[in-house]
Amino acid sequence: MKKTLTAVLVFLMMTTGPLLAQKRLYFGLSGTGLSSVIVNQNNYGLPFEMDYVLTFGGGGNANIGFDFNSHIGLKLEIGWAKLGQKYEDVHQDTSYTRNVKINYLQIPLLFKFRTGGDVAKFYIMTGPQLNILVSASQEYLKHENIWDENYTPGGWTKPIVIGESTITNRYNSMDIMARIDFGVDIQIIPNLFLNAGMTMAYGFLDINAPDWQMTNKDGNYNPSHNAYGGLTFGINYVLPVGGK
Repeated sequence: MKKTLTAVLVFLMMTTGPLLAQKRLYFGLSGTGLSSVIVNQNNYGLPFEMDYVLTFGGGGNANIGFDFNSHIGLKLEIGWAKLGQKYEDVHQDTSYTRNVKINYLQIPLLFKFRTGGDVAKFYIMTGPQLNILVSASQEYLKHENIWDENYTPGGWTKPIVIGESTITNRYNSMDIMARIDFGVDIQIIPNLFLNAGMTMAYGFLDINAPDWQMTNKDGNYNPSHNAYGGLTFGINYVLPVGGK
């Protein structure tokens, strides 16, 4: 019995020792260039909607990660991102353009899986992301001039300024997104590695504040959602854990 127990303990030490040695804690900085979309626009009760235009934004974050072994880890980020949507259209021989910018503080918690060699490891990360609204603005032009006319949406008793620039109150203070990243970690020296990859996210919550959930030209209301995809690059410093 003692020989069996000793053999089991030796086996456990041999198998778990390398895993413990592969634990690591790291800190990093990264930046992202992205293309964002507001799925289902809200034109605030106006009788027409506008065509979507490819919209670019960006962001950055500081992060902390912990690898439990050479394959599995967790990563927490705290950063910011500029999302939004551009539109343009011609309605009754009049040209309109609209550029919505929504700035968020972003806090994702991501499960990370890696595989590969000593220098390059491919990764996939997924998890929830909390978006906290910081500010929102728009530039709404009619014939290339700020559209400063008043309009009273259906059911409202007072008019709104169509081209009002600051529109933070029109959006909910929080959004929760599902996020997925994939790319590669490249070890350049023992305590420093770079990462490069793609990131994508889709929001579960309606971003429009309750008072601004207005029907479209068909008389129906469609919730608006954030979505984006882009490229991300980062640099990370490793603090070994477990003797390595």
